[in-house]
Amino acid sequence: MIVINLLEEKPINIAGVLFVAQPSNTTKVAKELGEFPGAEVHEIADNGSMVVTIEENDLNRGEKGKGLINTITDMSNLPGVISSSLIFHHNDYGLPQHQGIKV
Repeated sequence: MIVINLLEEKPINIAGVLFVAQPSNTTKVAKELGEFPGAEVHEIADNGSMVVTIEENDLNRGEKGKGLINTITDMSNLPGVISSSLIFHHNDYGLPQHQGIKV
């Protein structure tokens, strides 16, 4: 379970993505997806569906959060991935404490 703490000192940028692979290839694809920085495979279904979260961190952070998008794109382009869908996104860069405003 992911718990989002709105009092974090650093902004959090996290995405939940549904990936689909051929059922016969799911174990291999899930292993490769889990090797990406900030990625965690949470569920793997018999039909080839996988729920994965990706949290932006120092290894995948790009300019203005574009690192997370590039990571998801790279994951989607892995051999064996049939499709991917963004199912959840949280970004708290807009909170006052992340803009230098005292709360």
